[in-house]
Amino acid sequence: MRWAVLLMVVFSALLFSSEVVLTSVGATDISFNGFPVTMELNFWNVKSYEGETWLKFDGEKVEFYADLYNIVLQNPDSWVHGYPEIYYGYKPWAGHNSGVEFLPVKVKDLPDFYVTLDYSIWYENNLPINLAMETWITRSPDQTSVSSGDAEIMVWFYNNVLMPGGQKVDEFTTTVEINGVKQETKWDVYFAPWGWDYLAFRLTTPIKEGKVKFNVKDFVQKAAEVVKKHSTRIDNFEELYFCVWEIGTEFGDPNTTAAKFGWTFRDFSVEVVK
Repeated sequence: MRWAVLLMVVFSALLFSSEVVLTSVGATDISFNGFPVTMELNFWNVKSYEGETWLKFDGEKVEFYADLYNIVLQNPDSWVHGYPEIYYGYKPWAGHNSGVEFLPVKVKDLPDFYVTLDYSIWYENNLPINLAMETWITRSPDQTSVSSGDAEIMVWFYNNVLMPGGQKVDEFTTTVEINGVKQETKWDVYFAPWGWDYLAFRLTTPIKEGKVKFNVKDFVQKAAEVVKKHSTRIDNFEELYFCVWEIGTEFGDPNTTAAKFGWTFRDFSVEVVK
């Protein structure tokens, strides 16, 4: 669900001293806490809008702001307008690697992969929104789109109104460090056989603000079980490629013509344990 962004992305940034600011749809590479990431103002399903938006890196944190109105969608039936985000690794829809040498990597060779993020989000008027992270699992390491035989794995730490697509097929429990304390967390697992296999983990006690640390590999291993049980198009999941780790907020539904919201990402880090 990212193909429209390929027609829209313009790599343009306004640089003011140490700040990098995107004020329209586009992307740029940054070093966030020493880690190479790409930040992307990604309105992949928005045809046009009025208002103000920006995505800014000030050397210490990434912030997003939007006050949009008169939104016209590319696909009026879609439940998502866009996904302003940062990503670490190779994003197939962009055909771009943020500068991570070990990604993409075959699923069978994926090491323990700990992600830490300190975040907060806000929104007005009961906006449909989530705080979602995701990866793409692809048949080759250099794809520029995904289709049947590939998979999307989403991890939703927060949601309001917006719900994962497909059907709930399972539940999952894993340890997540939340604000410095390790906790057992419960997740609902969703699956849909769309143009590619879609999987989403939704935290049953959503976190709107906090610092989380977790092992991405835990979710990939559970996803492998779900794919084995429910997919009719993937029979070699372990041989596919884990490409990227994306972090952002999906927002909107078919009736959303205005959106005022924002987020702040702090203290992002990745720890790979081989």
